[in-house]
Amino acid sequence: MESSRIIRVIVVDDNDSWRHFLVTALQGRPELRVISEASDGLEAVRQVELLRPDLILLDIGLPVLNGIEAARQCQKVSPTSKILCVSENRSPDIAEQALTNGASGYVVKSNAAADLLPAVESVLEGKRFVSASLALHPPGAHQIKNNPYLQFRHSALITEFLMSVIEATGSDFGKLQLFDPQNGTLRIVAQCGFQNEFLSFFDTVSCEGDTSCSRAMARRDRVVIADVVTDPVFSAETRGVLLSANVGSIQSTPLIGPSGEYFGVVSTYYKARGGALPHTWQSVDDLTERFLASLVPDRQP
Repeated sequence: MESSRIIRVIVVDDNDSWRHFLVTALQGRPELRVISEASDGLEAVRQVELLRPDLILLDIGLPVLNGIEAARQCQKVSPTSKILCVSENRSPDIAEQALTNGASGYVVKSNAAADLLPAVESVLEGKRFVSASLALHPPGAHQIKNNPYLQFRHSALITEFLMSVIEATGSDFGKLQLFDPQNGTLRIVAQCGFQNEFLSFFDTVSCEGDTSCSRAMARRDRVVIADVVTDPVFSAETRGVLLSANVGSIQSTPLIGPSGEYFGVVSTYYKARGGALPHTWQSVDDLTERFLASLVPDRQP
């Protein structure tokens, strides 16, 4: 690492004490300059997009948007930023997910006193660094087997199913998301009628998010939002994106397989308030049942 070059760093951790520790540790190297701090994943992505840092120190267990998904989005908005995960999570699978979603290094917090600065140097030099206490293994088929997003995102059946649900509910727009259990998120795999602002905002949604699909995923039951303007589930930002997309009401139906496994959510959107009429639910349920039955034979052994 060149001492004459200033390395701009963003530190992301929801624990104030850990953020302080990381900032203090970096102060031992005068070329490392902390330009910002964040305490949740979504705020981290926003700051990275605005500031384009050289290095991001990123926790995994973050609120709003977990660290793995935050790493993926940070890489998307600032491809030249290096990402070093610093987490108390010692799972090799979690570390592998981080490394395949944009991170160049992974430091276990219990090893941070010894590993942090060597990891920073390695990552900035374009090398990979992983705490020695983690025994990583190459990703295998077992990581895909029970992941609906990885298994079915390219299925030709998806668009056909979505269009059928849109027609059955008489809706104006629609989207289908598949569940990615590795990251605990829903990810859009098909849509109809939406523009870039909406799709970018809802591209990946946490199960703890402030959306109708998040609520349907958490409850494992259909959610109906009769009026986007007044429903308390939405934050001001989420509501604003929906209204900008001319959405007045929503229904989100969870996709639950014949054995109770969770596949994702199909949502339809309406310009008018009030949404779909109750008599359409049976058609949606029938379409969903046939769609999921057709997917199950596609599962890889």
